[in-house]
Amino acid sequence: MSELKPFLGLLRRHQGWVLLGSFLGLLTLFSSIGLLTLSGWFISATALAGVTLASAQAFNYLTPGGGVRGFAIARTAGRYFERVTTHEATFRVLAELRSWFYAHLEPLNPARLRHYRSADLLSRITSDINALDNLYLRVLSPSAIALITSLLVAGFMAWIHASLGFLLLGALLLAGFGVPWLGYLWAGQRGAEQVQLSAHLRARTLSYVQGMTELHVYAALEREQQALAQTQNDWLRLQQQMSLISGVTSALMTLAAGLTTFAALAIAIELVSSENLAPAWLALVVFCVLASFEAIAPLPLAYQYLGKTRAAARNLLEITQQRSDISFPDTRVNPPDPGQIEWSAVNFAYEGREVLQDFTLQIAAGEKLAITGHTGSGKSTLINLLTRFWEAQSGEIRLGGVPLNHYPQEQLREQMAILSQPVQLFAGSVRDNLRLAGDDISDTEMLQLLQRLGLDTMLGNEGLDREVGEGGNRLSGGQRKRLGVARALLKKAPILILDEPAEGLDAQSEAQMLEVVLSYRPEQTLLLITHHTQHLQAFDRVIRLDRGRLVGV
Repeated sequence: MSELKPFLGLLRRHQGWVLLGSFLGLLTLFSSIGLLTLSGWFISATALAGVTLASAQAFNYLTPGGGVRGFAIARTAGRYFERVTTHEATFRVLAELRSWFYAHLEPLNPARLRHYRSADLLSRITSDINALDNLYLRVLSPSAIALITSLLVAGFMAWIHASLGFLLLGALLLAGFGVPWLGYLWAGQRGAEQVQLSAHLRARTLSYVQGMTELHVYAALEREQQALAQTQNDWLRLQQQMSLISGVTSALMTLAAGLTTFAALAIAIELVSSENLAPAWLALVVFCVLASFEAIAPLPLAYQYLGKTRAAARNLLEITQQRSDISFPDTRVNPPDPGQIEWSAVNFAYEGREVLQDFTLQIAAGEKLAITGHTGSGKSTLINLLTRFWEAQSGEIRLGGVPLNHYPQEQLREQMAILSQPVQLFAGSVRDNLRLAGDDISDTEMLQLLQRLGLDTMLGNEGLDREVGEGGNRLSGGQRKRLGVARALLKKAPILILDEPAEGLDAQSEAQMLEVVLSYRPEQTLLLITHHTQHLQAFDRVIRLDRGRLVGV
């Protein structure tokens, strides 16, 4: 259970909501037990009081009737507010969990995350974190409530008679711990498998949808469909097994409640026969025993899925316990030549596969440079090294005349405006996406740039309030690309790096875009990476990479 300890600490930050929810849950449960217990006694006592006229006139109907109504109102109100507070506590914890996970994920450089697919990371930050709501909502709070209720109700029954108290306490402890433990033993491993298989199914489905065109071209669509169907069947098989276990543990709990009630009835009958218990209390005992099992009824299902919760916690800790192997200093530097870039005898390999070999290149501040080359020649690697997403195995990179590893992370990010491939847009308005380049950018500046890039017609009547959709899905590919270029241009940085900015653009749009890029900030260093060789005559230099080496300048 050690993997759950870090998440228990998060509960303490919201202990007010946690304790309030547990208290209201306890109050609701006591009201439910009290309602059933008092109702049973009241009906029996009323029937017995009606045997004679004198006893009927002497019987107090008002007090127990008021008690029944009070318990009913308290049960209804308590249940409502208990649900509100426990879910509020759970949602607050889940929200903090996502922030906590992202705060640990964001500093990790790509070298640390290269073995994880994006679908896998998405699964961890969504479904794995959601699985942890089981910890408080269904395990910790119900377990504490069940324990307190068992002790208090057993104490009440012991007040009636010691044998009844010991019987109920033993039955509640045995059923409350034994049946959930059996459920955990039967389902623990299956729950862990369910987490892994669910993530695998999600990743496989995403790959199938995204790669449907390529699968169809290579006649592999049917094979992938069969593999996806098999994964789904495996997941459904696990779901069926978990449902079967849930049914068995629920039946065991019902059996325990029935046997305990039967035993308590037998003891109560004996006590009534020996005149040690009033006849009306016979119904009270039976209904109290039955109602007390409501306290432990949720536990088997909660502990059945504890294995799934633990597996989800391990998945999250696998990421959050990692540390970036790239460190940044804290002291800011004063670069003497902002915008200047220099690679000196740089060598780099991805897991033994050489990408850059003795690479040397100097770019003067304000120079406009285009780098061409086939896929895999090392063009994008230059960006990864310049941003310190990866570290070169040997050689030196200088930025503004200062070694790259002397820059604090924040200052390093300030030196560059980058358009990556593919363009990442966020759900929101055009203004929201452009504002990421700087909070001080005016609407007028945005509109003027969009007009120069030919995007003013895209805005329609909504202007900068035009929603781009999730990932920019309300825009065409060319519009997404040009909007990304606009965001990069708006950032006031000494260096502008564009990775395949013309991808998806026609020749006219490409020429228009390049004209704006070259003239928008004349003093800015421009590094353009492209497959295209058209429209590059306005650049100061055009170089070509092949297998990590400069082969043409």
